[in-house]
Amino acid sequence: MSLNPVNPDERRIVITGLGTINPLGNTVREYWDNLKIGRSGIRKIQNIKLHDYYIRIGGEVDFPENIRDYFQQPKMIKRMDRYIIMSHIAGVQALRDSGLDIDDIGERCGAIIGSGAGGIKAHQDTSNLIYENKMSDAPPSYIISCIPSTGTAYFAKEAGLKGPSFSISSACSTSNHSFGQAFSFIKSGMADVMFAGGAESAVNEIGLTAFGNISALAERNDEPEKASRPFDVDRNGFVLGEGAAVLCLEEMEHARKRGAHIYGEIGGFGFTSDAYDLVAPHPEADGAVRAIWQALEMSGLKPEDIDLVNAHGTATPIGDKIESIAINTALGDYGSRVPVHSTKSMTGHLLGGASAVEAVAAIMAFEENTVHATTNHEKMDPEINLNVITKQMDGSSVNNVLSNAFGFGGMNAVVIFKRYRD
Repeated sequence: MSLNPVNPDERRIVITGLGTINPLGNTVREYWDNLKIGRSGIRKIQNIKLHDYYIRIGGEVDFPENIRDYFQQPKMIKRMDRYIIMSHIAGVQALRDSGLDIDDIGERCGAIIGSGAGGIKAHQDTSNLIYENKMSDAPPSYIISCIPSTGTAYFAKEAGLKGPSFSISSACSTSNHSFGQAFSFIKSGMADVMFAGGAESAVNEIGLTAFGNISALAERNDEPEKASRPFDVDRNGFVLGEGAAVLCLEEMEHARKRGAHIYGEIGGFGFTSDAYDLVAPHPEADGAVRAIWQALEMSGLKPEDIDLVNAHGTATPIGDKIESIAINTALGDYGSRVPVHSTKSMTGHLLGGASAVEAVAAIMAFEENTVHATTNHEKMDPEINLNVITKQMDGSSVNNVLSNAFGFGGMNAVVIFKRYRD
């Protein structure tokens, strides 16, 4: 099938479907309602055995009672890693919300649902079986359960998506990279619709050990709901969370012709590399600044046009400080005045799924003219010069949201979401 010649400058990419499952809810509505009231999804970990490890809190997901309704073959629920299950639930929600008939556009519709770590619990469980018993005890489903691309592959198979479909893995920048790549496919004319986002399930023994042993995690076992403290002077690390979110991205005229509900629009994005360190961000936020500038340029916006920053805001001592430098440098004097909030204050850090879950919060700000607060921000770090929102804010004048994602290895991905205008 040949592609029709297109003018990329004439193709706008809008958002016509949302889906999420995360520590604050099993649907977009549950998640958004809890965000608005400032409820925390962080608790003492219940779903795994922690043995004697010193970190005992996380943002866990409890699967919905109607989980079988999301699967054509419910038996697969027990055969796949949690990240795949959550990826699929979010994808199905976004598909249903979009109202698309895939039979009509299957070859022009694809998916990019990334994961930073993939099925690490599947790795752990299978390794235990091998060492405790024998190699032949490894389940046949192991390999598909651990591959980071299975979340996309399974959703595409079940939904009948025959367009470009694969996964991106770029640590905590994964979801924003997925949005940008999906945007590019639609912009170029290779697809009319793309489902994009990310999923992660690292609230387990391997995830906690990996991040805890590099002193990246918050230590507030007695106050889980107060542990994630972005930009606060008393922050001491991030809280691991799990979950997924998927957006349906669609060429605007395609969406309008079928009468789709349009939530918002992607204005542009910026992707850069620090080329500095495998863990620490560049001390002058070089890559983050350039990514913000790229996103502004692609969107045709000036710094003062940004009405809200959904910060990466992990609550690590160095990460929050460097992000502050990035915002102040990239936006100039306006950087200290633009409203900033961090969704991670309530969800914890979902790693590869983080910026997808945060994108839903940005888009719902347009939908319901409300901006959620940053919780647990009690005293500003004197080394941070940002206007952090600590109370719910009227969002009726919020038209452009800058959403930051900065991953290990210096991988920076910034996306600008815009309120939809005809």
